Amino acid sequence: MNKPIKHEGFVTDERQAPRPAAPAIEETSGTASTLEEDLADEWPIKVKLLHRAIRNNKNEEVHEITFREPTAGDINRCGNPCRIDQFGDVQIDERKMTLVIATLSGILSPNVERMDPRDWNSCAYRLRGFFLPELAAW
Repeated sequence: MNKPIKHEGFVTDERQAPRPAAPAIEETSGTASTLEEDLADEWPIKVKLLHRAIRNNKNEEVHEITFREPTAGDINRCGNPCRIDQFGDVQIDERKMTLVIATLSGILSPNVERMDPRDWNSCAYRLRGFFLPELAAW
């Protein structure tokens, strides 16, 4: 009675093994600190600019960028800056990520574009997890 209906052309393998759980991060010390705890969803997020300061909208030099929490509206306006390709690798769309960095920090895009590439990547990789689906969802 509760069996799925099979349609012509669709083949299901009922012997399919369940997906493996995400690998656990091994602790290297006696502390309970993991990568997930270090990157917890605590807002606002602050990223230090280690290589070059940039100017904010008041023309002041800033050595740290503060990001507010992203919303679905930010994705609607800027686009989703992260995609997962067919190999499971995360791909960052640089143009969209620059818009997201500018939107979430409140710093104009031309000033964000003047960032040192290493600082830009630090911001992008710190934010990318918020634009990807939860692992449990797939």
